[in-house]
Amino acid sequence: MADQSIALVVNDYDERALRAAETLRDWCAQHGVQVQACQQGCSADLVVALGGDGTILHAVHQLGSYDIPILGVKFGRLGFLSGAPANELIAAVEAALQGRVEIEQRAMLAVAAWSKEKCLGQFTAFNEALLGRNAQAAIVISRLVINGHLVYQQQGDGIIAATATGSTAYALSAGGPILSPSFRGIALVPLASHSLVSRPIVTAPKDVVRIELPDPSHAGVTLAIDGKAVLNNGESDHPLTHIDIALSTQSVSLVKTSSRLFFDTLASEFFGSND
Repeated sequence: MADQSIALVVNDYDERALRAAETLRDWCAQHGVQVQACQQGCSADLVVALGGDGTILHAVHQLGSYDIPILGVKFGRLGFLSGAPANELIAAVEAALQGRVEIEQRAMLAVAAWSKEKCLGQFTAFNEALLGRNAQAAIVISRLVINGHLVYQQQGDGIIAATATGSTAYALSAGGPILSPSFRGIALVPLASHSLVSRPIVTAPKDVVRIELPDPSHAGVTLAIDGKAVLNNGESDHPLTHIDIALSTQSVSLVKTSSRLFFDTLASEFFGSND
């Protein structure tokens, strides 16, 4: 393991994670493993995220387009993405550096925001893209278009577009489906729709989604990527008119050291069952 390196991401608000980070740094020093910060352009062999799913999400965005395997060690409340429990930290890191683990590929979304023909920004989402009502709006009118075909127009608080990973996050709270992690598609979940015909829709892998804002007087929205606001309509001379969403060519590599399956985790995290 000498000459190998890890990039470390720690939940600074969790004392257990901070103590574990010191333990890991000591172990790395004893075994000739370099420790560096997790950031875009880092050349680590492994990213170790000490916290919960939020810490792993932070690591994904810190890496940007660099696909380095991420080992999440659970210290937080939710651990859908974690690859090992806290009491197996050192064993999990050692196994990952030696290649004795499984790598699970998770899909991401490519999101482009437009003001008519002008591109306002391009983003990559691990969990979801949210086009939601901002503080100045009473209601949002949006159109859901898939592969160029209008599916429905709705009035409400907006629409969530989620990956399979994000299906257990905000989209689930809004009434969306739970998707197996290996699924390649997009879950589209309306928020507080005023219409009974607006229902969650799951797309195929190659489908392209467009969410339009046809009425400028009801287009008071914020575009948030994985919980972080990136655009707020009304703050620019170029108002947001639509966003395009498709599966990204990028993916996230999650390290799994346990044979515990997704639905085992689902049972224990959400339903309090280990049966």
